[in-house]
Amino acid sequence: MILVGQYDSPFVRRVAVTLHCYDLPFERRVLSVFADFDAMLTINPLGKVPVLELDGGERLFDSRAILDYLDSLVAPDQRLTPAGEPARRAALRIDAVATGLAEKLYERGYEFARRDPAKRDPAIVARVERQIDSALSWLEKLAPSPWLFGDRMSRADVTAAIAFTYLAEKHRNFLDRRPSCSRRIVDIAKRSRNSHLPPIRPPKPGAAAGVQRNKADALSRPRGCDRMRE
Repeated sequence: MILVGQYDSPFVRRVAVTLHCYDLPFERRVLSVFADFDAMLTINPLGKVPVLELDGGERLFDSRAILDYLDSLVAPDQRLTPAGEPARRAALRIDAVATGLAEKLYERGYEFARRDPAKRDPAIVARVERQIDSALSWLEKLAPSPWLFGDRMSRADVTAAIAFTYLAEKHRNFLDRRPSCSRRIVDIAKRSRNSHLPPIRPPKPGAAAGVQRNKADALSRPRGCDRMRE
């Protein structure tokens, strides 16, 4: 399988983490939705990442659809998404909020990094930041101990940890304005960061030209993916 996209996308990262948790080998094609937009449109009609290309050439779009497919490749007791109800609904509810948090962080980043300041709408920025605050408060109230749901790591923890790491690495000034951010959620991100999450860094020159083998130094998989350790 080939995972298309850069690790600075939280949506690409959560697919990569899941692939490693499931011990599924994959290669990477490092393309940017901005610098390589023309190439991305030939891969995904929306020009978005992630895209997972299967061994037979079929392509899956959107991280939710990709994670659903990856769940089908492993035994039920290995899946990060619980199989039975109501546990499945509970985990997916948390995952939806964490995914939405990542989406709103991306929107905020776009406003400040891509939009002409003269055309930036303060009301839109304020609305997005209010949504970010609301999502963080909602996640904090879950009081993870140590996981957001259940007694083992789930898809909810992976997505929340990646979203929070994205917040800390890309939106530090926003985080500094929120000293009340739960230490327990910070701990989830720290535990996962060293063992599961690839670093946010630009690809090496020329990396986007082809497919790369998935290197251990890009994202290592520890023993026992249900245990995120510092």
